[in-house]
Amino acid sequence: MMIFFSILIALLLERVTPQLIEYRQFSWLRDYYQWMQDVIHIERLGTWLAFALLMLPPLLLVWLLTGLFENALFGLFELAFNVLVIFVCLGPKELDKEVDTYLDAIDVGDAQQQMNAASRLTANAPAMELPAQVKQVCQSLFVEANRRIYAVLFWFVVLGPMAAVIYRVMEQWSQQQILQDKVYALNQTLLGWIDWIPTHLTVFAYMISGSFDEGMQAFRRGAVSSIHVYEQNQELLQNVGLEAIAVHDVVNDQHAMELVRKSRGLILRSLVVWLILLLVLDLL
Repeated sequence: MMIFFSILIALLLERVTPQLIEYRQFSWLRDYYQWMQDVIHIERLGTWLAFALLMLPPLLLVWLLTGLFENALFGLFELAFNVLVIFVCLGPKELDKEVDTYLDAIDVGDAQQQMNAASRLTANAPAMELPAQVKQVCQSLFVEANRRIYAVLFWFVVLGPMAAVIYRVMEQWSQQQILQDKVYALNQTLLGWIDWIPTHLTVFAYMISGSFDEGMQAFRRGAVSSIHVYEQNQELLQNVGLEAIAVHDVVNDQHAMELVRKSRGLILRSLVVWLILLLVLDLL
């Protein structure tokens, strides 16, 4: 039960101490990668060897700390370490707060703030037209919920702190695009396979938390335009999520805000499903 309590505390900590989220930064990965280039010239190594050497130092550190705190002081140090790892690996930004910023921008009619908020939620440049932009944001929310929250919690429960750190580091390398081309391509492929199980569990959570029949139809269609497993995961989350909220046409600002709120509501209900699943996994 310690693992499950660690998750609950970390999620609660994220909600009640938003000021701490500002310290949840991964910009150090860029400096770390540059340092590895300067010290061991990883660009001259084979792709797999370069990737392994990049992952080794942070994993070794987490492994040593995990062993150091295990069962220390009646498990209190272990609990604190688990909470710290989960909290750091979530996000890095709080999704709910960014959704509020986007909704506020639509509500007050601030086009510039709306574009800025949308760009923080979407991987691609947001559309200028509100109907297309809102659909794009909603699709991104379904992907971001899995990327920022669900996948981290899943791998933490299944394989412990090291797995959560592996996922977040690889995901941030994917987002920051700082790796050399071959190592980046390997990272994307491995991340796609690592994310495959959490993605399908999240899709299931979306279906039972929303419109199951429509979500199931989207799931059966699968990812129709992508051949890379990483992109297939994203497309599946987007398609099932939209169908699960019974997406409707956006004709004005109120409809747009309603659609975003429905997407957030689906994500929050899915989090409850995920917590039940993680509790079961923890008890097994």
